[in-house]
Amino acid sequence: MKHRAPRWIGGWLALATLAVGFHATAQSVPTSPSSTSGTSSEARPSRELEASQSAEGILAAQPRDVVDRLMSEHILVLEEIQAKGPLRGGIISAYVLFDQPVDRVYRLLAQSTRQSEFRPELTRIETVETGPHGQVDEQQLKILFQHYVFRIAYQLFPEQRRIEWNLDERFDNDLARLTGFWALYAMADGRTLGRSGTSVDVGPAVPAVLQDWITRKNVPETMRRVRMWVNSGGSYRP
Repeated sequence: MKHRAPRWIGGWLALATLAVGFHATAQSVPTSPSSTSGTSSEARPSRELEASQSAEGILAAQPRDVVDRLMSEHILVLEEIQAKGPLRGGIISAYVLFDQPVDRVYRLLAQSTRQSEFRPELTRIETVETGPHGQVDEQQLKILFQHYVFRIAYQLFPEQRRIEWNLDERFDNDLARLTGFWALYAMADGRTLGRSGTSVDVGPAVPAVLQDWITRKNVPETMRRVRMWVNSGGSYRP
């Protein structure tokens, strides 16, 4: 049952705060945490295979210039654009080097309602449903005196140190579609390699050029803030 009328104009504004990701391994996620265990025959082998990889192995498979930039800047935002147009339904991607151990990084990122601590544009986050593998949060975003509301369903996989999310399709969201994940890997020096990916479609009512602009301008700043928040143990505030 739908709860409210859709307001698609809010989608492109919400994109800047949600697009944190890596390449096309971003797979579909269950609609709500209570609807499935998140261990389907298709998704489970992919998660387990990815979790078996090492940070060093992942970095060794990347181009040298990509690794050098990541080691120097600690954050690397990438894009994979599909044929539908600039980032419309495409993949936004990022690598992040955290200065904290992997279990500590996972515990912090799994606390989805704390995002407002490093994302000042979020005026409200409320958990509206809790299931055995995650929760559904309703988020309210304020941009230019306007409020935009959407619900995100999270799936937590602590053994794989993986977090997945998508829109709760039972709610009339200001985004047409969103799926994403964080995958975390322990590094030999005690740090954590974060690999994250999201695919966003804001709907046909929003010009693709606006979606492209808001992503390019804001995702690096969002990544910088989440890294500082995690590195501070959750005490950093922008």
